[in-house]
Amino acid sequence: MNSAELSQILKKHQGWLDRRAGARANLSMQDLSGLRLPGVRLSKATLIGTNLSDCVLIAAEFQDADLFGANLQKSDLEKADFSGADMRGVLLRGANLFRARLANVDLRDGTLMHADDDTGAVVSQVDYSGIELDQVILNCADLAGARLANSIITQSDLTGAILRNCDLRGANLSQSNLSQVDLAGANLTGANLWGVDLRGANLAGVQLAEANLENANLTGVSLEGVDLETTNLKGAVIQRTSESLPKSIQAILKEHQKWVEGDGDAGACANLADADLSYVDLSGVNLSAANCKNAVLTGANLSKCKFVLANLSGANLSKSNLNSADLSGANLSQADLTDANLRSVNFSPANIRDPGETSTKRTWPTNLSGATLKGADLAGATLCNANLEHADLTGANLDAADLTDARLDSARLDGLSPTEGMSEDLGAGHCSATKSRSDPTG
Repeated sequence: MNSAELSQILKKHQGWLDRRAGARANLSMQDLSGLRLPGVRLSKATLIGTNLSDCVLIAAEFQDADLFGANLQKSDLEKADFSGADMRGVLLRGANLFRARLANVDLRDGTLMHADDDTGAVVSQVDYSGIELDQVILNCADLAGARLANSIITQSDLTGAILRNCDLRGANLSQSNLSQVDLAGANLTGANLWGVDLRGANLAGVQLAEANLENANLTGVSLEGVDLETTNLKGAVIQRTSESLPKSIQAILKEHQKWVEGDGDAGACANLADADLSYVDLSGVNLSAANCKNAVLTGANLSKCKFVLANLSGANLSKSNLNSADLSGANLSQADLTDANLRSVNFSPANIRDPGETSTKRTWPTNLSGATLKGADLAGATLCNANLEHADLTGANLDAADLTDARLDSARLDGLSPTEGMSEDLGAGHCSATKSRSDPTG
């Protein structure tokens, strides 16, 4: 096709788009490689198998076009608009798609067979591995099953996109918006998801081994069945509402609330032993006297919760937020509180009272014996009379914590500095805290 013929087709297509005299462009299987067509209007055009490689197509319009199997490799597509286009099987390797718009496009795999003068039938198959897309708009795009290993799709908008069963191994999706994205069955092994927004995304069956999710937002995301053992979740926001919990757990929580409010005359004390409450938001909930033995509360938001005299022995509370919670008299023996936020937590003894609200003048100390508190933030926490025997406080922050009369026999205190109420001989790892906060010598 010569330049005059192409110019005539484009002129007629523009007239057709403007609803004047003209005709819809059909450039299927044409070789248009190397052309300079900045701003060209090819919306709704038929471009099946068209060779547009090495073209300058800056700010070109391809909305709702049929680009099935087209070749756009090494073309300059900066700010081009492909909204709603059929891009199945499109070849994009080496193309510049900076700030391009691909909203609602179909980018699934596609196979195009066409005739070749020298070799006969030629089969074109798409593979987006290693593709570089920066600040592109891909919201609601259909990329189901696409091969995107080691691709770069940074600072891009993929809201509501379909990425089911995609191969995203080693891909860099940092700072992209992946909210409401369907990633079911996708392979994100080793992927960089730093700072991504995954709110409301579907991660069922996703592979995240060695993936980086640092500072990612996973609010409202179900991680049930997802192996996160080797995933970097530092600074990630992982929170699910109590409504996302199994109905049986929700019922237990409701009955416990009745039990607390009715002082034991209604409802039932919660038995949450071995329950999975990871990353759930239970802030402010009263779970006093509840049985949470061996419960999984990893990353849970438990700020300002009440766990007075609760059984949390063996529970996994690593990376949980217990800021300003009341754990007086709780049993936390052998519990895992690694990297937990325990600022201003009350670990002091609980007052024992009889059913008539009358104090028995007896107290029950908090039991943290054998607990793991490595890297925990205990700034401002009250640990008076707490049992911390054999507890591991390696690297914990005890700034302004009150350990008056706390029992620290055989506790690991590596890397700590003396704090109020604690003996200054911390090197031996088997000291007892005896000094009062008000003791002028301490």
